[in-house]
Amino acid sequence: MDIKISEITEDNFIEAIRLKVKPDQENYVASNAVSLAQSKFQQFLKCIGIFDGDVMVGFSAFGQNPEDGTIWIVRHMVGEQYQGQGYGKKGLQVLISHLQSAYQCDKIYLDVVPDNQVAINLYQGAGFGDTGRIQGHSRVFELNLG
Repeated sequence: MDIKISEITEDNFIEAIRLKVKPDQENYVASNAVSLAQSKFQQFLKCIGIFDGDVMVGFSAFGQNPEDGTIWIVRHMVGEQYQGQGYGKKGLQVLISHLQSAYQCDKIYLDVVPDNQVAINLYQGAGFGDTGRIQGHSRVFELNLG
């Protein structure tokens, strides 16, 4: 597994849009097309592909909240055909390292739909803890890097 992340560009955005989660996961995460559109209007939001070699296996969106400066992973997904192979975990590790380097942050936040137990397990396994806060309909998790 040769996992790296790379910016979504004109050359690979169709590949990102074609990546979809399993049908029973569609209520847990916005489509990559929606995330890409959102990033065009919310300039702080950055979209990246998760690659194994030259193959895009996943997608994430992240950014720095302009109101309070906190760093958020807004989306993290692995295409249905690549799930169960460790890409979510490894992609998350690479993304966390990137965020630490890019933002010199000591905390990273994300939110999860409460019944998305697979994602909650992934994030808790990476060290994220439930803050007890609710944002919209989602539980807020925090990774303390300090």
